[in-house]
Amino acid sequence: MSELIESVKATYKPPRCTSCHKPILPGDEMTSFYCPQCGQVLIWRCSKCRKGAVRYKCLNCGFEGP
Repeated sequence: MSELIESVKATYKPPRCTSCHKPILPGDEMTSFYCPQCGQVLIWRCSKCRKGAVRYKCLNCGFEGP
């Protein structure tokens, strides 16, 4: 069991805030939603960027939002 946990830890890549690119860890305040224009890309926003209305850009269609 311990080997499995270590294996998961070694391969786990947390999502990153689309604006500031910082990792979003379990338990962090955040929000996620699909791009309002194309609906193809999942946008991740940390609480700091969301509250500060920092811009983000969809990597698929180029849509920019606050």
